[in-house]
Amino acid sequence: MKRTLYILLLALVASGCENDIKTIMEMDQKAAGVEKGAGISIIYSQKAKVTAKLTADSMQRHLESPTYLEFTHGLHIDVYDSTGAITSTVDARHGKYFDGSADVNLWDHVVVKNVKEQRLDARTLNWDSKKQVFTTNDSVRIVSSRTDTLWGTGLESNQDFTNYKILHPSGPFTIHDQDSTGVATDSTEAQE
Repeated sequence: MKRTLYILLLALVASGCENDIKTIMEMDQKAAGVEKGAGISIIYSQKAKVTAKLTADSMQRHLESPTYLEFTHGLHIDVYDSTGAITSTVDARHGKYFDGSADVNLWDHVVVKNVKEQRLDARTLNWDSKKQVFTTNDSVRIVSSRTDTLWGTGLESNQDFTNYKILHPSGPFTIHDQDSTGVATDSTEAQE
């Protein structure tokens, strides 16, 4: 009887170890599907011209399809014009770059600045590096010296952030116009 009980107990322990080994092997396979790097710098170019440079302290490359790069400790992007001058900068705390489409999804305190000293603040922002456009469906705030602050939901912009459209503006904003004599006048509009 003792011998049978000992064999049964040994079988239970062995089967418990088998499950743990399977779990460990699955974890190892998932870990093997991720490459890690530090001090990252990625150059984007079109027609032999550098259009942007992404830098980050660290990155994880997920090798499962669809493959993507994940930046969990912040990233910075410099956007260049055809002469090589920086036209805008983008900062975010988190982001993903998808290899197949070259799209970059940014979130968590996204800030875009341009040469006109305008600043976009958004929770999320998508950058299509092939089309060279930024888009979001989330709330946005644009601060500039000329129009003060604009609020709204949704945005479409070129990647140098010099030509943008807030899809659903809200709050008060100032319209700069000229009267019939050519004198600039300001009027405040309220939009909901």
